[in-house]
Amino acid sequence: MGKRDAFHNDDDSRRMAILPSGHREFCGSDGEWSAHVEREVILSSMANTLSELNAAGVATTAEESVQQLKLTAKLRAQIDAVEATLLADGLEMAQRGMTEAAEQGTLFDDELQEQSARFFQVDPSNPELVRSSFVTEASMATRQPPRVLRKKLTTAEGLRNLCPSTLAELCQGNITAKSAKEIVASAQDMEPEDVKQLEQVLLPVARTSSDDTVSRHATKLRARMLPQTPEERHAKDFKARSVRWWCADNGMAVIQLFIPATDAIAIINTLNWHLEDQRDPLDERTDEQLRADILRDVLLEGWPATQGAAARPRVSLTIPAVEMLVDRSRSLADLEGYGPIPMGLALKMAKDAPSLLRILTDPWTGAAIDIGRRRYRPPQALKDFLRIRDEHCRFPGCRRPPDTSEIDHIDDWGKGGGTSKDNTRLLCRQHQMYKHALGWQSTYMPDGSVLWRSPHGLIQTELAGSIRSLESFDPDPIRHPMLPAIKVTDQLRRVLGWHDELPEQEAC
Repeated sequence: MGKRDAFHNDDDSRRMAILPSGHREFCGSDGEWSAHVEREVILSSMANTLSELNAAGVATTAEESVQQLKLTAKLRAQIDAVEATLLADGLEMAQRGMTEAAEQGTLFDDELQEQSARFFQVDPSNPELVRSSFVTEASMATRQPPRVLRKKLTTAEGLRNLCPSTLAELCQGNITAKSAKEIVASAQDMEPEDVKQLEQVLLPVARTSSDDTVSRHATKLRARMLPQTPEERHAKDFKARSVRWWCADNGMAVIQLFIPATDAIAIINTLNWHLEDQRDPLDERTDEQLRADILRDVLLEGWPATQGAAARPRVSLTIPAVEMLVDRSRSLADLEGYGPIPMGLALKMAKDAPSLLRILTDPWTGAAIDIGRRRYRPPQALKDFLRIRDEHCRFPGCRRPPDTSEIDHIDDWGKGGGTSKDNTRLLCRQHQMYKHALGWQSTYMPDGSVLWRSPHGLIQTELAGSIRSLESFDPDPIRHPMLPAIKVTDQLRRVLGWHDELPEQEAC
């Protein structure tokens, strides 16, 4: 179970724009012939993958091993697609069967069962009871815990009834089940036409990038596409702030603090500052243990005594000026270490900021383009720029923050590579070692992405963390990009540096 599931998981099929169970399509709902065709389409792709894996024979080299691992990942995705289809269709058929039995008066096997239902005041055809019973049966069939099956069923309903393109990609093994789950989760509370747009943007990324990249950009895209403004959503969740706790084993317990992300990041950064300030070479405690002990001491005994001024924790914000000028109510800033936050909350933080760093960003994708060098020497300016643009180590799937990453040359300095924004990115020490000592190769692409190639030929795309819009990364040039319609006002012209004679028009 991930952190999101443990602390804040409200995924619910009722938040999706789909029909209630008992009224949905399922395999064979439009005839037995179509059921056989659909099943053949799903299973034939899996059979081809299995045949390819079988024909590959015994792996005798590391390269053959990773290529066969790639095939097993594809096969696993296809199995997940079949499982999702069976779960969604099974629930639908179970619900229809109980509804038809109720209509025909054959809901109970005998009078005793009917009396028991009246005693417990339950209706066996109730959708929630049918769902609960079906999940229990599926749990027995797959030997997975019911809580796991409940989550899988929610994703399956979304794939089958709301995100057919995502299900089709999963059936072909082009994306993983985790990426599919992220797309379905992001589709909650959206209209069907917006969900289609969401799929068009995220699926090209899911085919070539890590699950972590899909998750990050799904969160950003969802935040911009929901009908409610960011301020409205923040105000609603702000009312739900809370402190909860529960017992753990062996005399331990867990405390959960649900507060605004800005406060949470500031608390963590303050803990990290005190951790470094109080570090003792003879102290054998780990960083996690030190953070826990410092926080415990703060709440029970007060902050540790420090010399000089109190710590000013660094909180890094990216505020897109053009987007803010166009429509502040719909715009979002980006909080380092968290992601999108409402513009009003960001401006409130920026008001009291001791310093500001100007970053030039692409007005459509939001990716950082360049940084001014009026106040800082180039090395510091470049570090600040990469901190904003990359947000973390640029190795696929790595989320180590800028503070634990270093500037790395894409084209090695020793081979003539320059120290510029186009030839540098953040890499943690571990993945610098991968590149320089273990044969990993990377290529900087014109769209800002980095193409990584493993020592044995696997290829994956990694996108810059600052990108807010993924349309420019769609490999399909035929599809029209989804660009926001923006009114070009005099104020916006001045910000962009356009000539005064430019007539007002719709930018699209």
